[in-house]
Amino acid sequence: MSLTNPDPRFFMSTSTSQGENSAHQAWVLAVVAGFSDTVGFLTWGAFAGLMSGNSVLLGIALAAGQMGDALHRFGIIAAFLSGIAVATILTRKAIPLPGLVAIEATILLLAAVLPVEVSAPMLGLAMGIQNAMATQFGGLTLNTVFITGDLQKLIQTVAGRIGRSPKTKTPSDHAGTIIGLWLFYLLGAALGAVAHAHFAHPLLFAPLMLLIVLVRLPKFTAR
Repeated sequence: MSLTNPDPRFFMSTSTSQGENSAHQAWVLAVVAGFSDTVGFLTWGAFAGLMSGNSVLLGIALAAGQMGDALHRFGIIAAFLSGIAVATILTRKAIPLPGLVAIEATILLLAAVLPVEVSAPMLGLAMGIQNAMATQFGGLTLNTVFITGDLQKLIQTVAGRIGRSPKTKTPSDHAGTIIGLWLFYLLGAALGAVAHAHFAHPLLFAPLMLLIVLVRLPKFTAR
């Protein structure tokens, strides 16, 4: 079992199983992640959920001998990994999605008002929890915090259709869901930039958006 694609049996949704999460919930989580990453980068020069980017920045800081900056970036990475661990442990204890959303929302609220030394790692902690608390949406495994792997799935899905009979459908036909995920992540990034430019505590909007995840819409599968 990998950290980015945990065994779906460990997860619970608002109903009985994590596999019942819908495409709209994935899209809302993507908005929150894009928003948080943008605010985090514009505020602290570090990412909330993109550990590849933070690792690059950590390496640059180490090479430049900027130990304080390096420690700051390492703290965000460690907090993100801790969030994954926390979500994994709690879901094994059958904590449902609403409970995990409440925990993430609380951490986001604290990150919005606490000093930067604490708020940046706390934002990483929240994104780690989000990344692990739900990965199954409408029968598709997705990450809502970093979307590089999701875009890879999109291209593999589209390329897999080449030469295939139009009448042939497979469970991997989820291009619409993945495109929606990317577009909503992009929307979240744009909203984060606007909020950062106009509000003293832009992260206060993140937990409000996160609560929309709990809204139950009729089931549908975007293709």
